[in-house]
Amino acid sequence: MGRTVTTRELYDEINAGTVPLILDVRNQDEFAAWQVEGTKPVPTRNLPIWMAVEQIDDLVKEIPDDTVVICAHGNGSDLLLDMLDDEGKSCRNLVGGTAAWSELLVPKRIPNVSENVVVWQIQRPSKACLSYVIGVPGKNAIVVDPARFTQDYLDLAASEDMTITHVIDTHVHADHITGGPALAEQVGATYHVPIEDTGKAPTPFENTPLADGQEIDLGDATVHILNIKTPGHTPGSTCISLPGSFLITGDTVFVRGIGRPDLTGRAEELATDLFHTVHDRLQPLDPTTIVLPAHWSFDSEINDDGLVMTTLADIFESTLLSQADLTAFIEQIITSLPSAPDTYDTIRLVNSGRQEATAEELEILEIGKNQCAASTTT
Repeated sequence: MGRTVTTRELYDEINAGTVPLILDVRNQDEFAAWQVEGTKPVPTRNLPIWMAVEQIDDLVKEIPDDTVVICAHGNGSDLLLDMLDDEGKSCRNLVGGTAAWSELLVPKRIPNVSENVVVWQIQRPSKACLSYVIGVPGKNAIVVDPARFTQDYLDLAASEDMTITHVIDTHVHADHITGGPALAEQVGATYHVPIEDTGKAPTPFENTPLADGQEIDLGDATVHILNIKTPGHTPGSTCISLPGSFLITGDTVFVRGIGRPDLTGRAEELATDLFHTVHDRLQPLDPTTIVLPAHWSFDSEINDDGLVMTTLADIFESTLLSQADLTAFIEQIITSLPSAPDTYDTIRLVNSGRQEATAEELEILEIGKNQCAASTTT
């Protein structure tokens, strides 16, 4: 093997189970905040660069060949590789480090969705975030919950000769920076984000909030995407539905979890809304409907095809979602919540257009996996 490995190559090797070890030489606090993860567990060791240099003789004996060495931007790890090479140990450097890993998007096509419609699930391993491209080949497409790196969405639309006409954020995200306004402006599409989540003030970007039950025609008379208001995680949370096929749930429900209602400071009120969303809006739908969430929390939520998806029937098998008593539901969900990261309030302000941030600040704000789910098994 060569001396370097790209983020996508590393992702594929993790998926194949061929990575012998990841040696992360960032500081311990940076490592504690988040690590490089893929669809399968991978042996990982954290040894800050200064310690690795001091212990180079022992390190050479302890790590296997082809170990992938990782730092924040690929510079310190590259220097360590020189030292390891001098000692006869063949390792590899992750190009761009964890900063590059943070930007990796992995598109995966969802099979057998509909005769006319193609759906791509775009996975962001560093954040365990999911976004979607939905469209009719040769006609129109919509993008849902895009990351701030837009090229993959353009490439997917182009691969099916589709024009992106609508970009939707299911809610104002708290864990990552949206690429919605930028992507919509780039392609001349209409951008939609719930006005209930943006503070109801005019936004510095064009925004056309979707009404409950509003349809989006993708250019084929038989294909209509339906918008469904599902408040609870946030006041304006929205699901996107192709009736009889799939439901993109944003942060409303996950494969194993439910959207935490406390991120806007209105935990009990939004927990009540979430209860009614679950029982009045979601439970009456076809139980075979495919659920496509905006996040995953554990690699066990990724199926054998590498996709994060389930059905409404499976969702309602969980203890919390089957809870029919409102008071018990609120108590169970609120008592299951860990403290939210300090950055979440700032990210929400940036995503609603009420605060600006530099590229460096955006990178820092997005450190760490999402913590948007509450337990459904309490």
